[in-house]
Amino acid sequence: MAEQKISRRIVSSACLAAVLVAAIDVLVGVSHPLAAINTVNTDKAEPYNAVVAVKRAMQQDQSGQKEGAGATAGSASRPVLLLGSSLVVAPALQCEAIFTGKEFKRFHQRRLTSFENYLERSLVKEAGPSANANSSFVRSYCLAMGGQMASDAFLVAKEVLPASSEATAGTSIVYGIAPRDFQDNLFPRIDASPIFRIFANAADLPQLFHSEPTMTSVDRTSACGERLSSLYRYRTDWQNLFAIRAKRAIEKCLPFVVFDKYYDTLALKPQKKGLLPGEAIGTPMVVPNCAVDHADWQTTEEEYKRRYTPVQISRAEAQFDYFEKLLRLCQERKVNLMVVNMPLSQDNMRALPKSFYKQYLSHAEQLCNQYGVEFVDLNQGQWTNNSNFVDSVHLKPENSTTFMQKLAKLTAASNLSLALKRSPSSL
Repeated sequence: MAEQKISRRIVSSACLAAVLVAAIDVLVGVSHPLAAINTVNTDKAEPYNAVVAVKRAMQQDQSGQKEGAGATAGSASRPVLLLGSSLVVAPALQCEAIFTGKEFKRFHQRRLTSFENYLERSLVKEAGPSANANSSFVRSYCLAMGGQMASDAFLVAKEVLPASSEATAGTSIVYGIAPRDFQDNLFPRIDASPIFRIFANAADLPQLFHSEPTMTSVDRTSACGERLSSLYRYRTDWQNLFAIRAKRAIEKCLPFVVFDKYYDTLALKPQKKGLLPGEAIGTPMVVPNCAVDHADWQTTEEEYKRRYTPVQISRAEAQFDYFEKLLRLCQERKVNLMVVNMPLSQDNMRALPKSFYKQYLSHAEQLCNQYGVEFVDLNQGQWTNNSNFVDSVHLKPENSTTFMQKLAKLTAASNLSLALKRSPSSL
């Protein structure tokens, strides 16, 4: 009897512990407790905060419509979302800062009032004097992020767009692409991307395993574990947090121990004051007439040579598979899409293998034609002049407004304008 009681207690304790761990795991997955901690972690980076900000803003737009706020009676918002890498982030946010004359948090503020203004004016010109000005109003948000690959763009779109095609009717996406979105030797495995770690679910695993045939059984098991457990998914962030807290505690208890830190310069050296590697206070800001974070021209050129060569055909094909999944997703959810080939400097184009660029451009156009998606090539003419760029790939602040105005005109003249002009009763 005593042994049975002990066994029952052990089983009960184990069950209680399992329930407690599961509850903590769910809590971590829902509340994202690391987002408020001053460490460099997944939840504090651009993907998580940008997506959360845009989803919250879109929900507020919808609730505002229902309550009759923010627009005239009978009106409906028409969301225009921008996808892409930092090649889209730079002109979109630099233009917004110039337009508003205010600095703002790069990761958290994603409403593009400047693009809305340019697009609405272009729509009026396209529609003519007989247009119904009260039929809709444009809301634009930037979902482009630094380092976003085609696989990331698909996951972000899937996370933000409602599953119901009725709910997404009238939504438009402008997706700016470039060769690096498909060919990047510095990009790790698809599942190592912060966007994949945060937003991918179990349904995304088959495509991952198909796209990454070199994954071992251990890698696949780990990827499955990350989809099932939030604690396991953010294990690296927890480790960094514990390491930083441990070092701070050691320095406090043992004054003669000093760890390497950054203080008044970028040099990492033993010093009492400063930030430990992995600590981060605040968030990057976008300042009017200042370029967003970037390296110098030579450093960027050398970096992109490593990104572009040697070309890994299988990796590029895997990214094009995700690109096609995005096109199919928009088609299924009745989301209007326009793909824009982003401008690159002449110097950056010289670093690209010509054969790969031709294949990239041809493949992208072919897929867009297949799915009835408009494709616009802006990587030509005056847009490729070196003088337009701050580091060979990112447009200068002074060229950002002109670029976003050009993008607005193209959008207004494209098939997307049909959804943006359409009256709510016709949806």
